[in-house]
Amino acid sequence: MTKPNTFANIPIALVNTPKLDGLALAKTLLNELHAMLETLIDKGQGGIIDLRALPPLGVEGYQFLREKLSAGEVSAHIHSFGRSDIQETVYPGIWWITHLNQDDETLTEHIEVCFFPDLLKSQRDDVIAGQNKLSELLKELSTKN
Repeated sequence: MTKPNTFANIPIALVNTPKLDGLALAKTLLNELHAMLETLIDKGQGGIIDLRALPPLGVEGYQFLREKLSAGEVSAHIHSFGRSDIQETVYPGIWWITHLNQDDETLTEHIEVCFFPDLLKSQRDDVIAGQNKLSELLKELSTKN
């Protein structure tokens, strides 16, 4: 026995939403980043905008955003399972972060609003390992004297 389709009489309206052009989206992102900086300053809460999760910026929107958020004073590169490039923008607190695979293809690209990216912070276990390694060096050097 089949069940009757109870949704058959529900009207469905298709709404055409205008496609947001890349330049308009880039300008919207700048406004969002401004609000995120305000939240960071007032409440200490940062945030991330995943550029790959948004509608496409297109070449024009992407270049506009790159130009307006040009490179600031701090940059870092991490080589681990591919490369990660972390670039502070000309606006302190706004970081452009790109993760690449081992073939230098972009995996993720996001803009992070924070005082300092977590990706650059040493992990506790790594610090402990570093301390142990330095202890070994100091022991070795003290026995050579």
